[in-house]
Amino acid sequence: MKCKEVILFFLLMFFYLAGFGQKQIDYSSKVGYVRPEKPEDMTLVNNVVFVHDSMTMYCDSAIYNKKENYFFAFNNIVMLQNDTRLTGDELHYYGNERVGHLTGKAVILEDDEVTMQTDYLLLDRNDNTISYMTGADIWDEKNTLKSKDGIYFIDDKVFNFYTSVVLTSPDALIYTDTLFYNTKTDESFFEGATKMILLEDSTIILTNSGMYNTKTEEVYSTARPIILTKDQHIEGDTIYYDSQNKKGYSYGNIFVQDTANDMIVLCDSVTLNTVDTLSVAILTGQVLCKQIDEEDTLYFHADTVRIEMDTNYKVYDMYGFPYCKFFRQDIQGASQWCHYRVEDSVFTMLYSPMIWTENAQLSADTIVMETDSKGVKKMYMFPNPLIVQNSDTLSNKFFNQIIGRYLTGWFEKNSIKYAEIEGNTEIVYYLWEEKRERNTDTLQTNTLPNKEDSSFVKQRKIKELTGVNIGKARQLNLFFAKGEIKKMTAVDNPAFYIDDDDKLPLETKRLKGFIWKIEDKPLQPMDIFIKREL
Repeated sequence: MKCKEVILFFLLMFFYLAGFGQKQIDYSSKVGYVRPEKPEDMTLVNNVVFVHDSMTMYCDSAIYNKKENYFFAFNNIVMLQNDTRLTGDELHYYGNERVGHLTGKAVILEDDEVTMQTDYLLLDRNDNTISYMTGADIWDEKNTLKSKDGIYFIDDKVFNFYTSVVLTSPDALIYTDTLFYNTKTDESFFEGATKMILLEDSTIILTNSGMYNTKTEEVYSTARPIILTKDQHIEGDTIYYDSQNKKGYSYGNIFVQDTANDMIVLCDSVTLNTVDTLSVAILTGQVLCKQIDEEDTLYFHADTVRIEMDTNYKVYDMYGFPYCKFFRQDIQGASQWCHYRVEDSVFTMLYSPMIWTENAQLSADTIVMETDSKGVKKMYMFPNPLIVQNSDTLSNKFFNQIIGRYLTGWFEKNSIKYAEIEGNTEIVYYLWEEKRERNTDTLQTNTLPNKEDSSFVKQRKIKELTGVNIGKARQLNLFFAKGEIKKMTAVDNPAFYIDDDDKLPLETKRLKGFIWKIEDKPLQPMDIFIKREL
C-alpha cells in the first residue's frame, strides 16, 4: 500500500469512528411540520421533548435539523441530567458537538442545593461543564456569590469564579479575582488579590491565595496574609484560623502591631486556642515585644510568651519563660520567668530576677514592679533583696552593697529615687574623697591675645578611697540621685563603723548572696537575645 493510500485510509477511519461516536437526537411533540423553503428543518410545537445521551430537554416549540443533528428551542426550556436542572428562554443545541447555548432573562441552573442565575450560559457536555461570561448570581441555603464569569464542573460539583467575585456567607464577605468553590465540601479557594471581612468582629484578612470553609468557618493562607482588627495589624507567612472554635496558628516571620497598647510583636510561630471564656496565644521562636513610647521603647524577649485573653481577645495576662530579658535606655532586667498583669500594670519576675538602673544592680528571689506607660513607678523585692553598685569602675574591686529581707523602692522616670529596706539590713559602702590634680603646661604667647606671658592650668578630679562603712540596722532608708546613694538613714539601733579597706577581709566586704552580673546587662536592644549563664 502506498503512503498516500495509508494516510487516506486512516483519515477515513478517523471520520468514520468520529461519526460512529455521535448520537442522534431523539424527539417528540404533539405537532410537527416542514416548510417547503427549508425542507431540512422540522418545526415542532406543543410538549416538545428532546433526548440526547442521558439528557432530556423540554420546550414549547423548536426547530429541529435531523441531518445536522441540532435544534433551536424556544420558551419554557427545561434541561435535565441527573441532579442538574437548567431553565431558560432559548436554547441552541448541537448534538454532534455536544454543546448548547442557553439564553433568557433568567437562565437558571439548579444542582442539589446550589442555584445559579444568569442571562447566558454555555453547556459543554464533552467535559460536562457550564460556563457563563455575562455575570451570574449563585446561592445555596447560607451563601450567595456574584462574579462576572465562571465555570461549573457538574461531575465534581465545583465552581470556578473569575473577575469581580463577591462571596457572602453568614459569617464573612470575600472579595477576590478568582475563587474555586466546592459545593460538596463548602470549601472556597481564592487566588489573586483577596479581601475577607469576618462579620462578627469586622476583622479584615488580605491575601493573594488561601482557603475559606463556609461551613466550618476555617481560614487558611500560605501567601503571607495580613489580618486587620480594630486594634491590631497581623502578618505571617502562613495563617490558619478556625472562627467557630476560635483556635488557629501562624508561623514564619510573624509581625503583630497592637495600636491600643502601642506594642509591636515579632516571632516565628503563634498558636491560639480558646476553652470556655479563656483564649490563650503561645508565641515562640525569636520572640521580640516592643512597647512603643514617645521618649523611649521597651524591648522584651523570652523563649516562649503566653498571652491570656477573653473570647474577644482582650489581653489581661502575659507570661514569659525561660530566659526573659528586657531593655530600655534607662532600665534593664532579666529573669527566668515573668508575668505581666494588664489590668493593674504589675510586672512580676521570678527565678534569678535582676534589674539594672543607671549604676545600680538590684536582685532578689522575687521582684514585683508597678508600672505605667512611662515605666516603673514602684518596686518590691523579697526575700533577700540585694543592691550592688560598682564604686570604682576603673578597678572593679570595690562594690557598694545593701541587703535585707524586704525592699520597697520608688522610681521616677525609671530611676530609683528612694528605697526602704527592712529586716536585718546590712551595708558595705565605700567612702571616697575627691581631689583636684594640677598640671601646668606653658603655652605659646601668641595663642592668648593681649598676654605677653601666660600659662594654662589643667585640673582633673581624682578619687581617693578613705575607708569602708560597715553597718547593720533593722531598717535603712536610702535616697538616690542618678542611681547612686546620696543619703542614708538607719532605724532602730543601728551599728556602723568605718575601717580601712586593706584591713578588712574579703568576706567582710562581700555580703551574703553577693553577686555581680554586669555581663548579663543588655547594653542595646538586641542584647536581650543573649542568654545568660546562671
